[in-house]
Amino acid sequence: MASAGYVFDTWNGSVDGIADTSLSIVTFTMGDATVRTITANFTPSDLRYTVTAILEPSSGGSVRLQPPQPSAGYPVNQSVSVLAVAHMGYVFGRWMGDLAGPDNPRTILIREDKSITAIFNPTVTMYSSPSEGGSVALEPAQPANGYAAGTEVTITAKAAKGYHFVSWQGDISGSKKSVSIAVDAPMTMTAGFVGQSPSRWWLWVIFGLAGLFGALILVRLVYARMNKRALDQPQQPDG
Repeated sequence: MASAGYVFDTWNGSVDGIADTSLSIVTFTMGDATVRTITANFTPSDLRYTVTAILEPSSGGSVRLQPPQPSAGYPVNQSVSVLAVAHMGYVFGRWMGDLAGPDNPRTILIREDKSITAIFNPTVTMYSSPSEGGSVALEPAQPANGYAAGTEVTITAKAAKGYHFVSWQGDISGSKKSVSIAVDAPMTMTAGFVGQSPSRWWLWVIFGLAGLFGALILVRLVYARMNKRALDQPQQPDG
């Protein structure tokens, strides 16, 4: 393997059976020999190549190259570490171009110009006010690497016991419990909840019983007074 700034030139030594000694990868047969010594020759090279990093979206993050890219480009066979760094509200999703997949960071070997694209996905941040008032559910659930731009998501406020949902604040508004949106950029929303007044049914029971007892007492008082009047009237003699 050639070092940075060098290229393979040729093989020499015990090269019997090697058809083309200018190829960097060759196959040969040992034959009767128990030991064969071959030497790889490398020569300095002025070849330079560049790495072009594209951000999607441009506000989603940045790409760091280590070592940093010289103004004239990297020497041939330079090994370069590539790291995607997401900005707030985004997470790194995947690579495209001369890199592919979600692994981050990656290492590339410079033998030609490279063009790589870092895809950053927007995220949805949810809050509840007050925090004990309820929760917010996303359907589909938010992946660890965020939503692919344009994903349709249904957001639903779920009130805790003793609370009810009032309205949304932030990047969505209104008083509908469930709202569907297309996630094209980072979003932050707060579901507002208020406590429900405790049920007063027991007061009505108390009032009802009090009224019933009051009526019974009133009836007894009236009956007692009527009975007393009857006793106080003088008795008429017979015949």
